[in-house]
Amino acid sequence: MAYLSRAEASVMKKNQLIEMWHELEVPDGLHVELLDGELVMQANPGHLHDLPGRSLVRHTPDPFEAWSERGVLVADDYRPRADAVIIRSEDRPGDDAESDWPAQILLAVVETVSTTRTAIKRDWDDKRERYAGVGIPVYLIVDPNDATWHLLELDGRHYVETGKGIFGQPITLPDPMGFTVQTSGWHPYG
Repeated sequence: MAYLSRAEASVMKKNQLIEMWHELEVPDGLHVELLDGELVMQANPGHLHDLPGRSLVRHTPDPFEAWSERGVLVADDYRPRADAVIIRSEDRPGDDAESDWPAQILLAVVETVSTTRTAIKRDWDDKRERYAGVGIPVYLIVDPNDATWHLLELDGRHYVETGKGIFGQPITLPDPMGFTVQTSGWHPYG
């Protein structure tokens, strides 16, 4: 009889969780993220939550692209679905690539804060720390709770806030992106 070491059993368990997550049939109205080895299921966000990501997808200029609801491969047990990501067009993975994009190709990640205490902490603290840890250069936090946006840039292994504004004020993304994002169509939660 063969026995698995604790490390081998852990890898096998992770692989089974990832496989289960990819094969999970998610009911309409819900989305699932793999965060710290746990499947986190939430109601799909409302249209006010989706406005920032949608406007980025529509207005990001060449040679860049913005994609909404993209899975990000941060670690085997941490695969958030970012509200939007920005990449160079030339770095877009092919159709045969894994469904979660490697963090190394991302120039920026955008998270729109939800309304629950848990989701607020996740976007402001947990994801901020994890995205910085894998070297994503820019983290844009959009907070419809108070109609603000916060531009954070990587400084070593941590993000530093380099810009802040309210909805209606444009955001100029740092180089190499260098384009301006209009926020006049974004709205706070009711």
